[in-house]
Order: sequence, then C-alpha cells, then structure tokens
Amino acid sequence: MLDNKVVFIAGACGRIGKELSKQCLENKACIIISDMNEENLKLLEKDLGKNSEQILALETDISSKESLNKAINASLKHFSKIDSFVNTTYPYPKHWGKIPYYEASFEQICESLNMHLAAYILAAQEFIKFFKKQGFGNLINLSSIMGFKAPKFENYEGTSMQSPLEYSVIKAGINHLGVWLAKECFKQNIRVNTVSSGGIKDCQSETFLKAYNKSCASKGMLDTSDLCGAILFLLSDLSKNITGQNLIVDDGWSL
Repeated sequence: MLDNKVVFIAGACGRIGKELSKQCLENKACIIISDMNEENLKLLEKDLGKNSEQILALETDISSKESLNKAINASLKHFSKIDSFVNTTYPYPKHWGKIPYYEASFEQICESLNMHLAAYILAAQEFIKFFKKQGFGNLINLSSIMGFKAPKFENYEGTSMQSPLEYSVIKAGINHLGVWLAKECFKQNIRVNTVSSGGIKDCQSETFLKAYNKSCASKGMLDTSDLCGAILFLLSDLSKNITGQNLIVDDGWSL
C-alpha cells in the first residue's frame, strides 16, 4: 500500500505514533520516527528493528525551526525524499487538565496554546516550505472530535475527568490549519488533510467508559490501531485526489 513511500512521523513514541510506525512498516513504507525523548526513540527503534533498513530515528522538537530543519535535512540525506509528514504529537504543560475551566490564568492559557497549537503551526510551516521546494508532499495532522463538537459534559459526571476548554480551541485551530494550508497549496502537488479521532482508550474509569460508549455505534472508545487505517489511506495514492478534508474516526460519537 505504501511501497516506496517515505513517511516522517512526529510523536512516534506516543500511543498513536508507535502503532502508526508499525503499520507503515507492515505496508512497506520507509519511516522517520521522530520524538523529543531520545531514550524512548531508541526503545522504539529496537522494537521495530527487524525492519531497521527502513527506519531513521531522529530526536526532534517541533517547536524549534532549527530542530525541524535539521530533521528534514537528515531525512533527505538518508532517504533522498520525504513523501509525507504526519504530526501525532500531543504536547501539554504540567497543569494540563488539572485546572477548572474558569480558573486558568492568562499565562497558563498561553502556555497550553503555545505548546500545542503554535507547535503544530510551526511544524506545518517548515514542512510545507520543504514540500514546495521538493515539488510534492502530503501533510496529515492528528486532531480530535472536540475540535468541531462540544463536549458531552454528562459523560464526565461522577468522575475526576474533564474536557479542557483549551483542548477544544487547540483542536479547532488544527482543523482550520489543515483547510487553510490545503487551499494555499492548490496547484502545487501538495495535499493537506486532518484526522479527527474519537476518544482513545487509556485506563479511563468504567463510569466514564459506560457513559461515553452510549453515544457510539458499536465499539465506543477506540484503540490506537483503529485510527491507523484512515491515516494509511491518506498516506497512500488511493487518496491522491483528497485534500483539505477532516476525516472523522469516532465510531459515530459525533452524530
């Protein structure tokens, strides 16, 4: 499905990034696995090692132009091209999800927006510039159903969880980032799309899971592997005429 494709995966050591790395290799792609944590990168590279000739591991900070361009240049030196960039990163500050909606300070709000949304904009900026020089490219950002739908606050009743306001604003921004870039890249052989995910299963309480799953068609909360089919499709030539779209994978939660 991805024969001869070179895919740069930012946030490769995260839950989605790890699974996507494995599935890209299974579909015969070469991959650049990128993350800020060098130790985790080494562990992931070892885990994927049976296909080591298809893998380049690069420590990268997507909030740094210097780091992004260093990674792009290293990727080119190793593979001679980059077909696609997938941003699966999930940067967040220490106070993330711990402060009630109406109590966050200006500084805390700015920190959340800068770490997540601003970093996504910067990474897209540098890769789109590179794709324009290369003459082709494919950019995919990971977003969330919270970027285009209001939270179902009743799902959080009886739990210590919340859906931060900043998270919804950040994801809405990522969604529009994709639309803006796709339109600006018209006629330049560059595609930009977004995948908006439903909730990913991660040790949530049974109370939350039962409430959440009532809004879904069958499975409810997703496993990371449930997202990868949509991403692989967008990475492949099967989707060569698709750009500026937000592909929703949420088992019907948003209906």
